Amino acid sequence: MKKTLLFFTMLMVSIVLAYAQSRQVTGKITGDDGAGVPFATLQIKGTTRGTTADENGAFQLSVANGAVLVVRAVGFETKEFPVGSESSLSIALVSSNKTLDEVVVTALGLKRSSSQLGYSVAKVDNTNLNNAKVTNITTGLQAKVSGLQINLINNGVNPQTRVVLRGNRSLTGNNQAMVVVDGVPVPQSVLAALNPNDVEDVSVLKGANAAALYGSEGVNGVLIITTKRGKEGKTNVNFSHTTSLETVAYMPDMQYEFGGGYDLETYVPYENTSWGPKFDGSIVDVGPELVDGSQYQLKYSPLKDEKRNFFDKGLTIQNDVSVSGGDEKGTFFASLQDVKVTGIVPDDEYRRTGARFNATRKYGILTTAFNVGYTTAKQDYTLSDVYVNLLNIPQNIPITQLKDWKNNKFASPDGYFSAYYMSPYWGIANHRQITRTDVFSGNVEFNLKPTSWFDVLYRVGMYNETSNFKSWRGKLAYTDAYERPANESGNVKDGATQTRRINSDLILNFSKTFGDFNTRLLLGNNIRDNRTNDLNTEGTAIVSPELYNISNRLGEAIVNQSNTNHRQIAAYAELSAGYKNFLFVTLTGRNEWISLLSKANRSYFYPGASASFVFTEGISALKGNNTLSYGKVIFSANKTANVSLSPYQLKTTFDLGSGFPFGSLPGFSVGDRFAQEALEPEFVNSIEAGLQLGFFRDRLNVEATYFDSKADGTIVPMSTSWSTGYSSAWINAGSLQNRGIELDIKGTPINTPNIRWEIGFNYTYLDNKVTSLYQGLNEIPLGGYENAAYVYAMRDQQYPALKVTANRRDEQGRIIVSRTTGNPLQDPVLKNVGQTNPRTRIGAYTTFRFKEFTISGNIDYRAGNVFYNRLMNMMDFTGLSAHSAAYDREPFVVPNSVYDDGTGKLVPNTTVKTQYGGFDYWYSRYRNINENYVSDAKFLKLRELSVGYELPKGVLSKQNFVKRATVSLVGRNLFTWLAKDNENIDPEFNFTEGNAVGVSAFQTPPTKFYGANLSVTF
Repeated sequence: MKKTLLFFTMLMVSIVLAYAQSRQVTGKITGDDGAGVPFATLQIKGTTRGTTADENGAFQLSVANGAVLVVRAVGFETKEFPVGSESSLSIALVSSNKTLDEVVVTALGLKRSSSQLGYSVAKVDNTNLNNAKVTNITTGLQAKVSGLQINLINNGVNPQTRVVLRGNRSLTGNNQAMVVVDGVPVPQSVLAALNPNDVEDVSVLKGANAAALYGSEGVNGVLIITTKRGKEGKTNVNFSHTTSLETVAYMPDMQYEFGGGYDLETYVPYENTSWGPKFDGSIVDVGPELVDGSQYQLKYSPLKDEKRNFFDKGLTIQNDVSVSGGDEKGTFFASLQDVKVTGIVPDDEYRRTGARFNATRKYGILTTAFNVGYTTAKQDYTLSDVYVNLLNIPQNIPITQLKDWKNNKFASPDGYFSAYYMSPYWGIANHRQITRTDVFSGNVEFNLKPTSWFDVLYRVGMYNETSNFKSWRGKLAYTDAYERPANESGNVKDGATQTRRINSDLILNFSKTFGDFNTRLLLGNNIRDNRTNDLNTEGTAIVSPELYNISNRLGEAIVNQSNTNHRQIAAYAELSAGYKNFLFVTLTGRNEWISLLSKANRSYFYPGASASFVFTEGISALKGNNTLSYGKVIFSANKTANVSLSPYQLKTTFDLGSGFPFGSLPGFSVGDRFAQEALEPEFVNSIEAGLQLGFFRDRLNVEATYFDSKADGTIVPMSTSWSTGYSSAWINAGSLQNRGIELDIKGTPINTPNIRWEIGFNYTYLDNKVTSLYQGLNEIPLGGYENAAYVYAMRDQQYPALKVTANRRDEQGRIIVSRTTGNPLQDPVLKNVGQTNPRTRIGAYTTFRFKEFTISGNIDYRAGNVFYNRLMNMMDFTGLSAHSAAYDREPFVVPNSVYDDGTGKLVPNTTVKTQYGGFDYWYSRYRNINENYVSDAKFLKLRELSVGYELPKGVLSKQNFVKRATVSLVGRNLFTWLAKDNENIDPEFNFTEGNAVGVSAFQTPPTKFYGANLSVTF
């Protein structure tokens, strides 16, 4: 026993003496170009002790004099570095090959070397994001990342977008990507508030495998946005000004042969539709004879560009200024931005003003940081159906001369020509909404690093968005002297909404090197609290015209208020191990507790694993190979949950009954949806495998990825018999499979001091299929126009699918017509005409630099889907569609048609013409078969094009005030190619931001932008 105690005493003394001889050193590892080498590993030779450098190549380590450090990093030669008496070490590595390896921001805002990741992550830096000087981050990401689909829902002054990564995982719930700003999850609405010039880069975590630590909210992938921070050195001041014009890109195909009326023989001066006689150049009455006896008269001839000329030239003016700097102790970044947009619709305006301040500071072992952004935006826009009113005008009406509805008697409501539709100018002026939105987003973080192998990070962030709006519709009483549209009783609405989210993360990070192994253990806790408040009041039937106040009304005001609150708590862990910087394995686990579910089901756990093997580092024969300079394989598997519920959907709620309160007798009615407390989360199982290759010292890079995910137990509302007392119930029912291939190719064919040419290509193939539904159910409706064109989730079909009223057809696809009338026969059931999400997407970009000149651009191609063209259906109502005049409004033989010859045999139709060729055919029959308005949705767009010139450094060296200056011409959506059967409607537009994609609405025409930018750094 005494010998044992003596042995351990001597051992402890030896250890103490050894550490007494060691000392703490700091240092930085750099590459050939002097830049820091991220996440290099350092091992004290002959021991198992060591450390890992941070993302900047900086490190600290306890080491004795005379020790030798073995330094390894992907893409660099291994180096042995002897330690002398210095306390600060500078270690320079020699590049073996320039590789695909780079630092990327991953889940929780943590920075990692891409070589360590077993899943696909894309990175878009500030330069690529702002090539075309966008005002919305999402438009700057279009077609630049494989797997990422961004749809422009409309093209107003503040357009809505839909952001989806790798398809859909929920049948009826949210499928849009999660958004994280500076490590803090925020609502997707922040994308409209952020200044793109404040963004350092965007990391795109494409699937649940990459976003495992974010839990259920990250199941749809994540956009991680990192805003700028200052850098050590001199203070920089940047100023940027951009002016852009917006014009109509194209209009739907129209006819210019027929004017107002119901039939070819009768001209009707007050008719909004164009089924009347052919234009003949005669002078005709337009509209009714007014009360004062005056009559509007015009030449009966078409005006070719009148409807296009109705729209204004939009103007966007964007000014930015930022200041940044720092020293060895801290950094700062401050910015201001003002964006003013006037749209193509007269009087529509949007203005956004924002400020940001980010800073960091070091206090010994403590590093602090905060990021604060504030944006206020005002949007003033019309709620009237401008396009509908415009397309209900015959082609001979000079609508642009009828703008002054207050002073021009033929433009006034009583004098306007149409007996059925209001003037679009009156609608613009009298049916409007003004919205003010204020967004505050910020976080504070503290990083304590007491040792080289352990640090603690605490980050708390808040997102607060308040929105106040007033909308109104003018009161209008028409004359009764002649036929006019229905009187307008007018209304006014006031509303206020608030969304507040608080998020906190406590992260313990352990990193240790044991010989050839470097390990990292992360333990964390997340707490998230979400609150919303909504208050809306409405007064209908206003008393005094043009006084838009809730108190100026007849009857009771309509008042609605709602408040919601839900919380989520999570504990998570990640264990990573790397061997000689070429083999990496990561295990993750997360348990969540969410208040949206019942106590029995609100806790759930899901694991994940990933691995990466850099075989050009692990196989000796491949090291230093100039042809294959980098090679890596990845694999990951993951299980994640998704909770597609809103607060209180598991509770039966009560609403005020219809007609109550009445006097002192209030009444409530029970909700008609059964509260199913046994609901569980939707669980998504995912796998991902990929190959990354770099050739010719990074001159050509290729990345190919396969992904497969399956969501089970998706939450859907199911119809129930009213005998139960409920109309529907939430249940776990159905499965959705989502698999695909992504391919990214990047190359630099030319790279000389004066010329550099970069090209890139990304390809996505997606197979998104409903594999099962509840108890034999064949479909679930998602949205659309009932009994006409509707989007469904259909068993064993691509998701989502479009069903429409259709022609009856034979086995060869020929249209069956009536033997007596020649009119197509309608199929009694809705027809599935195809999927509405593109199966294939291709993006391509190029940047060519010659000395100080730079040209860059990118294109976007999508195919493999269809869309329903509601606008063209409406144009067959008004008689403006080009195809309605194709047969001169005379009866015709329906192409590719057959009829029953009376014996049951279908024979080709070459003689039986339609009964009518004008109003009675196109308006009354053709437009009831909505298959006629389903088009191929493929398109090719030139998303961005820019030409820039940077002032030569030799010119700027003659003074000390301006450090850098560039001027550029920019354009967006300058060219669009559409499918042959598409009559000039943008298939990207949609009537909703939800899952029912593939149905267009009455959005204004697509537009293109072109402008100029000046950027100066002082």
